[in-house]
Amino acid sequence: MLVADKRLSADYSDSYVRINERNGHVQLKTGNEQQLQRSKEQHGQPNSFSKFPLNSGDGQRKILLDCGGNIASTVELFRETYPGGRDFIIHSFEIDSRLAPYFNPFPNHHLHCPVGVAAKDGSMTAFTEAAWSPTRAKNNGKDMQWGGGTLFVSQDEAQNTDTGGKRLLNVRPTIPVVDLSLWIQNHTTKEDYVILKLDVEGAEYDILKKMLADGTFGWIDKYYGEFHHAQPVEGWTVEEKHQLANVQLKEHGQNMLDWQGESRNYADFVQMHPVRVPLKSPGIPGGVYDNCGKTTKIALAFAVGMNAKRARKVVNTISAYRQHLPVTLFIYGDYAELFPEDVKQWKTKFNIGIREDGSYPNDHFSKLPANWVRESLVSAEVRLQELGIQPEYYLPVQLTKTVINEAQKRGFRLVSPTYEFPPKTGMTLEDGNYYKYRDVERIPKALRIIYESLITQSHGGFLIFDTDIPDTRMNIVFLLDYLVENSGYKLVSIADCVQSSLESKHAVEEKAPEPVLL
Repeated sequence: MLVADKRLSADYSDSYVRINERNGHVQLKTGNEQQLQRSKEQHGQPNSFSKFPLNSGDGQRKILLDCGGNIASTVELFRETYPGGRDFIIHSFEIDSRLAPYFNPFPNHHLHCPVGVAAKDGSMTAFTEAAWSPTRAKNNGKDMQWGGGTLFVSQDEAQNTDTGGKRLLNVRPTIPVVDLSLWIQNHTTKEDYVILKLDVEGAEYDILKKMLADGTFGWIDKYYGEFHHAQPVEGWTVEEKHQLANVQLKEHGQNMLDWQGESRNYADFVQMHPVRVPLKSPGIPGGVYDNCGKTTKIALAFAVGMNAKRARKVVNTISAYRQHLPVTLFIYGDYAELFPEDVKQWKTKFNIGIREDGSYPNDHFSKLPANWVRESLVSAEVRLQELGIQPEYYLPVQLTKTVINEAQKRGFRLVSPTYEFPPKTGMTLEDGNYYKYRDVERIPKALRIIYESLITQSHGGFLIFDTDIPDTRMNIVFLLDYLVENSGYKLVSIADCVQSSLESKHAVEEKAPEPVLL
């Protein structure tokens, strides 16, 4: 929330406030030092310009400075995918006050908004957008809602107070700006691990020039950003901008890595996420497996949904079965993050596979671009790795070329259900053929559906149940009894099933006749 105390709101009508209830920190920033001091005396709140709490026992803090926060795209990408990203304190500087709510979901985060970063303390005009409307003109020739804004505009844009010029920057508040170089030295130490992301629409040139002069890169461990050479900036020619970016920074040993939060990418993404799936794992990276070969093997697995109550009932039920069975639980990254104790307990008894970061409606996931799919998979993998689990097998919500390609890059082997409950094809569950019946009547109907699927295929494969379906728990013990006692199938692990599929494929290839050359 932006203001959690009416007294603070009244005292700081010209201030910018963010309160993060989850970590108890109150961030107050104002150009009126008397008001700031009065608030400290009245409410005992910390001055936001003082040292921030440590986040590790040895005194070193991990800090991300997100300069040009926009709609928190950097914060989200960093938290979801960056190794150890959830351990960082994040400070976001954003000049557009409309965007402040986007940051509220993130804990251990400090928002400075509307606040610009510059080469000196003071105030400047922020050039930002008005609210969207269906009659809105195009922004620089494109139909887009830019978000954020800039401290620098062309002369034509500055003079066009009506529409705001070609970028439609007609909302122009005066906001505080901070000397970023000085702020870094005053609020971090050289012992901290500090990542700087600087994407500030032209303000970077003055800032970087001062940081080099002040030696502030001695406080920075990694530098991400973006240059805006085409952006009009007072006092800078295009040649001088290139000189700073391509010569002066490099002369000081600095290398900017590109960061594109809005396109879900940063320059060293691949290097930061090497493949960790063991090469010895059965299967081929990116291989899609939908059977156990021409065998009578069944690999039983559960697609754990986001309904934790139902998932626990199912897993606790199979945990109590009279004999241990080689079961795999495919888990969303969001489930692992929200309910880590469940997953920690389950991994002691069952193999853990990976799903996406969370559930997606209908076939939405299959329509996502590659970087969005990659973010989803990496986010889920990182959440499981944080619990000491390295998944090898992936159960995709949909199989597409993009999904397969991104899974291959992560080293995952993909599992496609041979049989599943509830079935998505063939005899689907309807009121007339299933749900209108009592529990005792639905159980044999469910078992018969599975039985008929098995005999139709006439070979083993992956039998996968959805824990979000209430009847999964009701049917599971009866199903296990059938599989163990009467089915004639052997229950095996996912790895065993994949290995059998590979061996069957190789056997067929070895028996294939040599092609006849004409």
